Amino acid sequence: MSGFQKILKERLGLHLLDYEVPEHSNSIKYSLGGMTVTSFGVLIASGILLAQFFNPTPERANSSVHFIMDQVYLGWFLRGIHFWAGEILTITLILHMMRVFHTASYKNPREVNWLLGVGLLGLMITLMFTGTVLKWDQEGYEALDHFLWVAEKFGILGAPLTEKFSPGIPLLSRIYMAHISLLPIITIAVLGLHIFYIKYHKLSAKPDGTDTGQTIPFTQHMAYLRRAGAGVFALTCLLALTISPPLGNAPIMGLEVTKPPWQFVWVYALENLWVPSLIVAPFLIGLCLVSVPFIDQSVETDPKKRPLAMTVLWFTVI
Repeated sequence: MSGFQKILKERLGLHLLDYEVPEHSNSIKYSLGGMTVTSFGVLIASGILLAQFFNPTPERANSSVHFIMDQVYLGWFLRGIHFWAGEILTITLILHMMRVFHTASYKNPREVNWLLGVGLLGLMITLMFTGTVLKWDQEGYEALDHFLWVAEKFGILGAPLTEKFSPGIPLLSRIYMAHISLLPIITIAVLGLHIFYIKYHKLSAKPDGTDTGQTIPFTQHMAYLRRAGAGVFALTCLLALTISPPLGNAPIMGLEVTKPPWQFVWVYALENLWVPSLIVAPFLIGLCLVSVPFIDQSVETDPKKRPLAMTVLWFTVI
């Protein structure tokens, strides 16, 4: 290491990255969290650029998205990156939570980090929902209409989320501000805590007892994460180049003719069976996720010796 590199390392505190992590951290299933962070970073960068051309009013929102797609140089590609990064994030986030549950990495002493992960899941779902609404086509309008029905059922607690709360400002504009400022700020803060506790409690050992105890420098793991992140970004660009994200025309009020994005299909299917499911199902699932580390307090981590937990996992997936 040259003298300049040594000085730079000391000044920037890069020496704090000189610690050991388990060798198995350099694998896809233990890097899903890092891949999710990559997608989130792509969403932020592409979202900042898209915001320069978006008009968050009911009269202009949909036409401004069409303008981005048709008139802005490479706007179609930029919106494709934003859309597909969100789709990939959904998949890697779900797989990451499945891996954490499968390896019992939510157990002592990592209960708080599991709760932070559940919070991040809720924030990501909210960001996806608000992003769907912002394009303000028929799908976005119908999604917001369902949301307003839920908000009204909460009475005074749901009032701040309705049009009546601020008559002079369109609700769509407030959703836009939440999507580009409030929600990302909270997400970045919670994500920072999540990463801090990963370092503090260290990466969990293999649950089946095959952990060799071998370690690698964290910088080597960072190099692996960079390669995985590059793969995620390459896939995002490929999808953006080949498959255009859905976009309809301005909505016709009072109609319900579209299907929700695949992330939300399950809850609307339950709504068809029992309308209050739109409220009850997300609440129950959230409560179950929060309660996981408090219900399962055994020291056993081997999936083969946790048949009940594995049954719950696969039943939930199905």
